[in-house]
Amino acid sequence: KTISSCGSSIYSVNLTNLSPGVRAVLLVRIVVNTFTCPLTIALNILVMVAVKTKRQLRTKSNIALACLSTTDLVVGLVLQPLYIAKESLLLRVGITFCTETDASNTEVTFVCFLASFHHLVLMSAERYVAIKHPLVYETQVTEVRIIMGSALAWASAIILSYVGLLYGGVVIFSETLLIILPIYFNVSVYKEVRRNEKQIAANQVSLEAKEKLLKKKKAFYTTLIVLLVILLCYIPANICVIILLSFKERIPPNITVNTLFLFNLMPVLNSTLNPLIYAFRIRYFRVSFIQLLSRKTISEAEEFEKKIFGAGEI
Repeated sequence: KTISSCGSSIYSVNLTNLSPGVRAVLLVRIVVNTFTCPLTIALNILVMVAVKTKRQLRTKSNIALACLSTTDLVVGLVLQPLYIAKESLLLRVGITFCTETDASNTEVTFVCFLASFHHLVLMSAERYVAIKHPLVYETQVTEVRIIMGSALAWASAIILSYVGLLYGGVVIFSETLLIILPIYFNVSVYKEVRRNEKQIAANQVSLEAKEKLLKKKKAFYTTLIVLLVILLCYIPANICVIILLSFKERIPPNITVNTLFLFNLMPVLNSTLNPLIYAFRIRYFRVSFIQLLSRKTISEAEEFEKKIFGAGEI
């Protein structure tokens, strides 16, 4: 009577007679994942292609964003199809398979979560060095090192996901210590940005320095928004799991299943939201998306973007 034939489920429900509520939630998940899966894949591929091919977007901060898009792309290519297949089997025959359940709910999900978090640390560190130590940033932070940092983020996520299956406490302890870094980086950068804003308001910097500070400020706030959205998508889901684990004997099985399935949609949808944030915050991402999708020239894409979103400086 478990949702998983592996016996590792934290909730139980009679799979031969799923309630209408559970069936409705499963159907919602299938529809949402089916709709957003191709969108997630397309948008994140567009981000990576745009950063790779468009000179105006090939900044170090945008390269860090493109590295984060690799984790979101894996969600669309691997995780969402696995969810769709598993939940379709649940609706049709009421069973699922150990290998599929483990891949979709444990290994791939955990790897993607850790990889996303590690890329956030990388992005926060990049912004910290750019704003707090600009001279070091120009000479020491390179495209190759950012890409190497992304590879390290992936490698550590894969290793820790394997270690977590054996020694869960080690992973929890290491990731708890690691979360201190983006908090420290972003608080320090925010203070520096506020100081720069006061200097600009008092006309204490040159026009060239002002333009650089404003670009760094916008890149920082883009990183901060991405960080906050990811936390808002992941933290409620994790709190939900903790509550269900703590009170699983008192909560009716159907409510447990419905709640868990609905809250677990949020981390998956985050992979669709991230590229939309880039397009909303950075106008040249919008122009590049239009150009790549419509085969227009750069000037035609700019004009088309102006008609839709209004005129503004690129």
